[in-house]
Amino acid sequence: MLARIKAVIRRSSSENLALPLDYAGLSIDPACHTVSINDAPPAEYRLLLFFMTHPDRAYSRSQILDNVWGDAVYVDERTVDVHIRRLRKLLIPSGHHQFIQTIRGTGYRFTPSSLHHESTTS
Repeated sequence: MLARIKAVIRRSSSENLALPLDYAGLSIDPACHTVSINDAPPAEYRLLLFFMTHPDRAYSRSQILDNVWGDAVYVDERTVDVHIRRLRKLLIPSGHHQFIQTIRGTGYRFTPSSLHHESTTS
């Protein structure tokens, strides 16, 4: 019952997210399911959407799995690493791969301000 409630809440919150998001030229449009740099595969799209709607907070692999793949999917936590690697590869040409940071001992964080900080401190 608790899993069903979580799923309903998750679906209703994602349905309300209709406005495009943009961080330094990296854009995602939840309503159209498009990314402005490359057409990301579905898992990478959902992963990027999760990160862009939850910036500057570190998430463990299990938290990412629950939020991106859902509670009903039983996959290894290292699946997150594979999809992070693929997403970074898609973002390399534009330099936005730096937004996705590995937090040692924790997981990953999306920090859109990281590119800005590097350019202002150099």
